[in-house]
Amino acid sequence: MISMNFILLNTRKLPQYLLALFFNIVSIYCLAQTPVVSCPSTFSDGHNVYRFKNARVFDGPVELNAELKPEFKKDKQYWKVFGTKYDPFLICTYAKANHYIVFDAKGASFCEVTDKPLQARCMP
Repeated sequence: MISMNFILLNTRKLPQYLLALFFNIVSIYCLAQTPVVSCPSTFSDGHNVYRFKNARVFDGPVELNAELKPEFKKDKQYWKVFGTKYDPFLICTYAKANHYIVFDAKGASFCEVTDKPLQARCMP
């Protein structure tokens, strides 16, 4: 009799448990999004180490000269890249360096540069 009551109590709470599990999975997924690409904080050419300075975003390869203009929000620059004609490209620039790093950010929906900490990334 006691075991039957225990089973009945558990089946009544089953929808609550399933709903809680669903919300936990969704919240973990939202927190665990990893960038499609991100700029390294430093860059070395074999002679010197350079610190990350800024980033630019292009609609397609750099050769097309289709640089996108950022929106400015508080301490960040923001680019919406979902639905652009080509894959977005993230260009990472470094202080006192004549070099830059180019990333194809295929699959990204936005890119951002934050001031604190100074970093650039494109997210799904």
